[in-house]
Amino acid sequence: MKVAKVFNNSVVLGTDEQGGEVVLFGRGVGFQAKRGDVVDESLIERRFVPGANASAERIAALVDELPGEDIDLTEKIVAEGRVALGDHVTDHVLVPLADHISFALRRAREGAPVIEYPLRYEVESLYPEELAFARHALHLIEEASGVPLPDVEAVPLALHFVNAQFGARDISTTMNMTTELAHLLDIIRQEYSADIDEDSTAVARFVTHLRYLYVRGRSGIRRDLETPPLAQAIKATQPREHATAQRMAEYLASRYGWDVGEGEVLYLSIHVMRLTAGLGVSTGPGDGS
Repeated sequence: MKVAKVFNNSVVLGTDEQGGEVVLFGRGVGFQAKRGDVVDESLIERRFVPGANASAERIAALVDELPGEDIDLTEKIVAEGRVALGDHVTDHVLVPLADHISFALRRAREGAPVIEYPLRYEVESLYPEELAFARHALHLIEEASGVPLPDVEAVPLALHFVNAQFGARDISTTMNMTTELAHLLDIIRQEYSADIDEDSTAVARFVTHLRYLYVRGRSGIRRDLETPPLAQAIKATQPREHATAQRMAEYLASRYGWDVGEGEVLYLSIHVMRLTAGLGVSTGPGDGS
């Protein structure tokens, strides 16, 4: 590991043999160091991997300010999150999550008013797994710090774990995605004038599909899907489901300029069919709104 940049006496940017960058923290690790020097591994206390949602400069600024115990706690939460939610919960989420947890603890200790985060209902509906783990994380935080955080803090924690799946630059992107996913579900509710069981497996699969569709759309990736016979049959025999899916595609096109292909629309139609099964509504020709 060699020094690529010295931020201060305690924080340097290092590069490994493959050219990968790592922010290194340790008392004295940057003292009298200069670019190209070999890092004294014995001085390294923590390693942080820069990513899309946390640049090396931001990491350097934060790790020098955040209490070490808050970083240790967040490392434990991230490790448990990886087991509970999947390998996409990488160390890239560590710094922004530690920053949030430290901020929340500081506010709680100061007796500051509870923040009413937006999208609480949407997060509960769309991300039940991430929210369940976020509530577990609140227990870990209280056990480690002795400070109980309000239950509403599970909302931003859950969004951080959703964000980890897609590597978005900041949590605002995930918040925007959450708003759009809720709107797409509302399109189905409006079309069928019926409630949808948000705890159902069909909703979970639909939301997962939409999450990846949203990320592909933001990246400018159009997936030209081969349409199976079932999808083609739905277009012919379930015009209402197809029209609802087409309405979603048109909304995304008008809002973001995305080109959602017909293959994608047909797959959305299958999800609409699953979601509306058992609602007691006719889906034959001529029943659209």
